Amino acid sequence: MDFYFDLNLVQSQKIILTPQLRLALEILKMNVEELTEYIQNETETNPALDLSYDSPESQEHIFPMSIETRRYLEKNHEIFDFLNDTTVDKSTLNMSLKEHLLIQLHTLTLSPNDIEIGEFLIDNVDENGYLTISLFESVSFLNSPLKKVEKVLKLLQTFEPSGVCARDLKECLSIQVTQMDIKDEKVIDIINNDLDDLAQNKISAIAKKNRLTKDRVVEILNFIKSLEPKPGRAFCDYHQIKYIIPDVVVSRVHDDFEVYINDEAIPSINISGYYKNVLKEDKNNEEIDVEARKFIQSKIDKVNWLIRCIEQRRNTLLKISQCIVLKQKDFFRNGKKSLKPLTMKELAEEISVHESTVSRSVSGKYIQCNWGVFEMKYLFISKISGTVTTGEYIKTKVKEIINSEDKKVPLSDNDITKMLIRDGIQISRRTVSKYRIEMNIPSSAKRKNHSSKI
Repeated sequence: MDFYFDLNLVQSQKIILTPQLRLALEILKMNVEELTEYIQNETETNPALDLSYDSPESQEHIFPMSIETRRYLEKNHEIFDFLNDTTVDKSTLNMSLKEHLLIQLHTLTLSPNDIEIGEFLIDNVDENGYLTISLFESVSFLNSPLKKVEKVLKLLQTFEPSGVCARDLKECLSIQVTQMDIKDEKVIDIINNDLDDLAQNKISAIAKKNRLTKDRVVEILNFIKSLEPKPGRAFCDYHQIKYIIPDVVVSRVHDDFEVYINDEAIPSINISGYYKNVLKEDKNNEEIDVEARKFIQSKIDKVNWLIRCIEQRRNTLLKISQCIVLKQKDFFRNGKKSLKPLTMKELAEEISVHESTVSRSVSGKYIQCNWGVFEMKYLFISKISGTVTTGEYIKTKVKEIINSEDKKVPLSDNDITKMLIRDGIQISRRTVSKYRIEMNIPSSAKRKNHSSKI
């Protein structure tokens, strides 16, 4: 076999991203919280970088601050206001479920050992209110008798919210029924023995097994549905609350709109005066060698480039936001139902930038207007067969179809898909199922015989 080697010169064009350009693209993609964190991290590695923050009072005159932003800046003041508001339920204010349970525990007169057991069990309750550790594991860890641990657990299960500290759904519902002083044995039997069949809407089988009419089983089903399967979800851990700070604010002025970039949420960047003065000193100063000057200059150059990147981010985001508002004026005037088809490609062509620039600029960022705070990507929607097809729009259509169905013969996901396609919405059955599940709407089998609207 012969081998032949040949050398050819080929010209090609490649775009090589320099570290500076890469930083500019990264900053363009950052939302206000990510950019603030990035800047703060830079102060740890760049001594030439100085930061300054405007006070909340001065910001309020410059920028129409959102409720979320105000809470982010003034949490303690807000708590104080709520504590003085007699209309607020102070038992759950800014309190996690575990804190709520611990308060109830420590109001009781118990032995130190019982308190220790109670604290341990509460520490192993998840956010839904369920105990996540077995009694045998608890006994092993606490080195306490099983009966003693069981006794403390039964005490915890009398706490509010009703059903808390249960080990499974059956126990959770049983606790609630007991606390409601319901004596109906059929209700208790179905909770203890037929929950799985009830979840699958096997009304006839449950009726036959328990010697009840179907109507009576449906009545019990509706009662059980009124109970709380996740007693802990009414509480939230105050320390885990994440506040959304909008990058863009749209303010209505008469019949027009003004667009603001939330600059005040980002710390102002300055070059350290000390390092500026160092470079101004006589070059012959022996205390500062050439290498030190190079180091200082490189750090100052980096600050200058960061300032330019942030300014470019601001200008690009403002330009894109203004175009979005112009294209979606009906939405900002009238709300969600007035959204119009708009793609990133169309907007990019309108303002003469690349589509990827638009994508980076709106990624992970939020816009605030009269109707609330929305992810900026929410304002971009496609058009198929003459119909606006946002996920929200399709969800609304699915909900309308299900609400108007015959509850004795509920529609399957396949039936709903066919109806949407007839209306000009090209969609798969899998997507319909996904949207239905996201809206917490049960399947057709589970919707059968349900009399209430979704």
